[in-house]
Amino acid sequence: MDNSFYNPSDHPSSFEKKAMWNNISSSLEHKKEPKIINLHWRSFWIGNAAAVIVAFALIGVFSMSNEFWDSSSRQNNSDEQVYETLNTATDKLRELPPLLIDQASEPNKSSLESTALAIEEIDRLIDEIKEDMLINGETPVKRNNLKRLYATKLDFYKELLLNEDTQS
Repeated sequence: MDNSFYNPSDHPSSFEKKAMWNNISSSLEHKKEPKIINLHWRSFWIGNAAAVIVAFALIGVFSMSNEFWDSSSRQNNSDEQVYETLNTATDKLRELPPLLIDQASEPNKSSLESTALAIEEIDRLIDEIKEDMLINGETPVKRNNLKRLYATKLDFYKELLLNEDTQS
């Protein structure tokens, strides 16, 4: 049973097929004309100016952010150097109270011993603040308290030295 809808005579011959495709291809071929780019020059220059301004703004933001981070790290480094120097100085001064207590007269020994104990307590507080700064971060209040403790500690050493001078 042939289910063909068309008869074989209804199909185009090879010559007809070739002619048909030649007509189709000739209608598809367009002559390529050169394209003329029509720019709106005012928009072009405004866009370029905006791009340059945005580029300068980004450079400014980038350099300011770098400067901000560099200054904060320099601030932290300088604070660390200050604390390191103070630690070194007070470590050298730590040898002083036992010598002064040994050389002191009996009535002044108790005063010198209490000053030495106060210095030890200040050392403990300094260590607590430093540990807190490492764990919870550094704040201006903590830095200020640490500086005050170092100043108080140096005042106690000054008092030890001045009391030793008056005893001699």
